[in-house]
Amino acid sequence: MSSKNKVNIPDSNFIRDMLHSCENAIAAINKFQIENGLQMSSLDPVFPLLDLHGVTRCQFHHSVIKLLRDKVNKTLPTLPRESLEKLLKQAFAQIDRAELLPVGLEIMKLLNPVPEQYLKKVAAMPEVYKQCSIEVKRQVWENNQLLFGDEVRPILNKYIWEKDMELHKGSTDDGNLNISLPPFFSIAPRKRRESEVIKQLREMIGPSFPLYQMMLLFVRTLYQRNKTPHFCTLRTDMLMTFHDHKLQDIYKQDPCHDFAFYIQFAVNERRVHDKIIPRLKQFYIKAFSGEPDNINDMAIILADPYVQNVFHIEIFSQLHKMVEGQSLPRDDEKLHFLLKFVNLGINSWSIVNDEVTEEPKLHKSTVREHLPLLMICLTEDLLHQELGSRYRDVAVSNLISAISKDRLVKCLLMHYVLVTAEKKNLERLIMMLPLIPESVSTLDEVFVHVLVSHLLQLTSEWAKVDFCKAVFTHFLHKYCSEEVMLRHVLRLLWTVHVHMPRDTVTDILPLTAPQSQHSKEVSDLFKQLSERIELAVDG
Repeated sequence: MSSKNKVNIPDSNFIRDMLHSCENAIAAINKFQIENGLQMSSLDPVFPLLDLHGVTRCQFHHSVIKLLRDKVNKTLPTLPRESLEKLLKQAFAQIDRAELLPVGLEIMKLLNPVPEQYLKKVAAMPEVYKQCSIEVKRQVWENNQLLFGDEVRPILNKYIWEKDMELHKGSTDDGNLNISLPPFFSIAPRKRRESEVIKQLREMIGPSFPLYQMMLLFVRTLYQRNKTPHFCTLRTDMLMTFHDHKLQDIYKQDPCHDFAFYIQFAVNERRVHDKIIPRLKQFYIKAFSGEPDNINDMAIILADPYVQNVFHIEIFSQLHKMVEGQSLPRDDEKLHFLLKFVNLGINSWSIVNDEVTEEPKLHKSTVREHLPLLMICLTEDLLHQELGSRYRDVAVSNLISAISKDRLVKCLLMHYVLVTAEKKNLERLIMMLPLIPESVSTLDEVFVHVLVSHLLQLTSEWAKVDFCKAVFTHFLHKYCSEEVMLRHVLRLLWTVHVHMPRDTVTDILPLTAPQSQHSKEVSDLFKQLSERIELAVDG
């Protein structure tokens, strides 16, 4: 006869062999039921009553198992660790049985840490793993990076998707556009960190610093692979959400916590206050003089589009002060500090990818030549606003000619475009936009989103044909081969065409027609826009 299973309970093989070898099957079954059934004389009168109600022995025994299981689970929290480990050994032998699985799961939840041999077994048993509590799963993930990666990958993809949707601003399930949503930079940092995705990631990591480190490694690797700046935002959001919820086991061990805290203070205030600059300088000097391990993380934190935006705002604020005070960029210590931080951020991908430990140097021409040119532009804007003086394109042309050689100058110039659009300075835009070469197609989507958001605030200004052509024909059209750019162009035209001359709309619309490389979604959006414009013309 077959032996019993590893916990000395007769299994299906035992019963099959018993019936195969017995002479009287009925007698064998009765004997088996007596030996393995509930041995309680008080139950004997109950069975006939259950029979009358059609309750089978199988149903009865399942209900007893459930009752006993619930009683055991209530008792488990009172037991010492040694007893729990003994019970886990017995429970794990029956872990593949659905009725007994909850006992094993509860024991593992109470055992912290769970013995490593069981964690390895759980990782190899998908059905058991899926039903484990988050406390047990964290311990499994700490020893199984691949499994953690499989769990976290779809959540990270969702985070990037949500960021893209914030930038696309307008795409809805019905294909129409909604432009009433707030611009990208207007969302408060703490509100960003209250998203469901951030909550999910925080719950997955819990108090486990090894998992937090693993998460940062994934984020850094994905940034290195995709160059997507949203991963830089996520790096800071993850650190600061643990700070928000006072989970010191995590954020206190992150060597970049204090640095990120001061940077986020600047983002919250939309200013880089003088009082935090000495502390930020200390971090910077320390990283490039004795703690190169933190350079990658500092660069990633500074590459966050929200951080770059605030530092650019502060640079322009400083330049305005210098225009008013008639001072030069080379003499301004705060300006040099701001430029260094922006430069570190825009070079972050190269620093991470090439494992650079040296400070990215500023071009001498940036401070000595290009920033003075930018100050001339700001001075011209001031004179134009106050005296109505005419613009000259010399300073802007020289600036634009430098963007192919200096990424920092390019970023400053693009921010100047945003400032000009926000101030509704049409004359400067009409002169400047056509001069920007097609080589600036490497512009990130954040810039286009913010520019379009500013242009959407204009109404009567679109009646000027030369302004329409400067924006659509001579600037945005150059980048329509990229789908994300075309989305924004269509988003803009969707709203402003009603303010534009009809002939101008007719001339511009074909320039925004999707090509073969564009998706069906964009093609459908263009078709809807064409119908919308046609209805407006007929009306």
